[in-house]
Amino acid sequence: MDRNAGRQLIAKKIASWFHDGHVINLGVGIPVLVGDYISDNVVIQAEDGILGAGEIIGGMNKDDIYFDAAGNKVKLMPGACVFDMSTSFGMIRKGRLHATVLGCFEVSQYGDLANWARPGSHPGMGGAMDLVSGIDNIIVATDHCTKSGEPKILEECTMPLTGVKCVKTIVTELCVFTVSKDDGLTLVEYMPGVTVDEIRARTGAPFAVADDLKPMFE
Repeated sequence: MDRNAGRQLIAKKIASWFHDGHVINLGVGIPVLVGDYISDNVVIQAEDGILGAGEIIGGMNKDDIYFDAAGNKVKLMPGACVFDMSTSFGMIRKGRLHATVLGCFEVSQYGDLANWARPGSHPGMGGAMDLVSGIDNIIVATDHCTKSGEPKILEECTMPLTGVKCVKTIVTELCVFTVSKDDGLTLVEYMPGVTVDEIRARTGAPFAVADDLKPMFE
C-alpha cells in the first residue's frame, strides 16, 4: 500500500470514533489528518491556545493569523475561541478533553510511548508529556514500521519515553490494537486483505487476537 494512502486510512478510521460533543487534541504528523475526516460537531483543541481549530490552509495570506501546535495555518470554526497557553494546558491537565491522537517513534506492548526524541535529535518534548498524563484516552496513529521496515510496535521502547503505560489504542495501516497496561496488545481489527500472520511478522511484540476480530472497514 502507498504510504500516504495508508496514512489517510489511519486518519479516516480514527475520525469515525469521534462524535458530537467530543473535544479532541491532534498531534503532529498523521494525527493532524484526522481533522480532514471529522463530520460531526467535534471540537479540535490546539494546545497553543485554540478551541475550535478548523481546516489547515496554505498560501501566504497576511490575514491568516491562527496556527495550530504543529505550525500549520488553520481556519477557525464558528464559535471558536482563542486563549493563552496556560489556559490551554489547564484544560489538558484537568482532563477536559475526550481524547488525544499522537504519533510515535516507538510504542511498547504495554502502552509506553516514545514520540519526542530519537538518537542524535532532542528537539524538546513540547506538550506531549502533559497530554499523555492529563488525558485518559490516548490513541497512537502510526505507520506500522519505519521506512527501513523495522517495527515501531515493540516489547520495550528503546528511545526516551514520553509516558509510561498510557496508550489505550494503536492504529496503523495494517490493523487496530487495544492496549492493556497489564495484558499487553490485543488485535481487534485488521485491514481487509491483510492476514494475522502478516501482522505478526511486522510487529515487534506478541499480541492476542480478539474473538470478535473484524475488518477495519466494511
